[in-house]
Amino acid sequence: MNLTNKLIIFCQKIHPYNIPRFRFRKLDTRYKILYEKEYNLHESDINKASFIIFLISFIMLFVTSNFLSIFNLVQVFSYSLIISLFLSYSFNKKFYKEILKKENQLNAFVYVIRIYFSLIQKSVGNSADLTINFIRLISDYNLPIKKEFREILNKIQLGQNPEMLLANVTTPSIDFNSYLKELLISNFTYNETLSENSLEKKFRQYLREIESKLSVFFFIGLFFPLGVCFLILFQRINFLLLVIILPLFFISIKTLNKKFLRNDSFLLGLLNNYSKEEKAKFREFIYFLKGFTLNLQKNSSPEIAFINSYSQNKSQIVLLDIPIKSQITNLINLSCSFEEMLENLQIETNSIRFKIILEVIGKLVSKNAYISHKKIKELLYEISKHQKLESELEIIIRGEKFRVLFFLFLLPIIIGGIGGLFPLFNIMINNISFSSIVYLSSLLELFFSYDFVVIFLALWFCVYISSYYFLEIISYERKSILIIASCFIYILAFFSSFFTILNYF
Repeated sequence: MNLTNKLIIFCQKIHPYNIPRFRFRKLDTRYKILYEKEYNLHESDINKASFIIFLISFIMLFVTSNFLSIFNLVQVFSYSLIISLFLSYSFNKKFYKEILKKENQLNAFVYVIRIYFSLIQKSVGNSADLTINFIRLISDYNLPIKKEFREILNKIQLGQNPEMLLANVTTPSIDFNSYLKELLISNFTYNETLSENSLEKKFRQYLREIESKLSVFFFIGLFFPLGVCFLILFQRINFLLLVIILPLFFISIKTLNKKFLRNDSFLLGLLNNYSKEEKAKFREFIYFLKGFTLNLQKNSSPEIAFINSYSQNKSQIVLLDIPIKSQITNLINLSCSFEEMLENLQIETNSIRFKIILEVIGKLVSKNAYISHKKIKELLYEISKHQKLESELEIIIRGEKFRVLFFLFLLPIIIGGIGGLFPLFNIMINNISFSSIVYLSSLLELFFSYDFVVIFLALWFCVYISSYYFLEIISYERKSILIIASCFIYILAFFSSFFTILNYF
């Protein structure tokens, strides 16, 4: 039994009890229905379990820390409360995240489903049972709802009404639910194109918010280390305090990077989190498919259209030349069929986007080779929309490049300069004498002191983390060079400030 099943059983056992609840988010009706359908749980069960997890973890942490006498009472209470809330929140969002993941997967395929089903509508005509065709289409795709639609097929074979069964379907995807409703209302003749799906709307919202989010990110990345500087300069070093603060800084900036700057919307034409080589491969692939579509439009067979597209665009295909050429050789030698060739190409390219597009093309061509070029055009048009959205994002990121590089070199100078003032405060607090006779011994004592080492390493850690995540913003591939340069500037600034202060004593 895995962890998820154990948590579900735990939530089900506390269902009858009247327990206080922790509700971290307000769920809409769709998610409440999905909780009951997917996990046989009510929203209140999860909120009750969240409170119990908080209470147990808080008591354990509070009692254990007091027993060990590591911190004072206020510190024990504070970090016990924070950690317990974090554990409770992590549990509370576990089921939500699982459904959200399914929603994103399904949203990414809705447009593909619409294209393929519209081809089925044109190919089989109104005389065929379009309802059964649609159910079979979904049950054949590797989607989170595949199992549910296969169960629907089994129920239909037992004599139940397919339309009634589909009317009771609720999926994590708003787009799919809306599309299914339109199909049921129109008796499965609905065939309008989707202007913009929820993932595209979500990405446009992400574009509008990203500049504000970047400002918050820079503020944390710059002023948190400055705060650490003044905290450790104006009081004696508390190692345990640093043990809490430094991981907190790392977790904060990593979380901000993940929540603010990373976009997890799976759009077929969006590769903003990929390397330049992967983007170049995808551009070559789309360019090749455009040629393939044009050749199909000339009523060429899929095999001839594929071969002609390669020969016509060979000079433009560099990164994908070997896998495409090898599969064309197999096709010419009759070693495999067109569908098998596409499957082999999916394996060789080893990319989820290539796999989805090639799989769709294989299905479209096998269903109706003569009109499939129209549907492939629609798919390519959708991908081009995603590429335009990506171009807008790249323009914003390029605009931030100067600010990133500016902060990358400003931060270590400021942190190193302030951190190097440590001797001034240390001498004032400890009354260290720097007479000419004992100058060297006092300097060595200060240089190898515990406080000096802790300050130097703590601030170095802050500079390194900020530099790394600043470069993550602009997706800089050779981060190590600039990070080393930033750390070197910090060391130079720190010791320059350090020895300059010593010259006054």
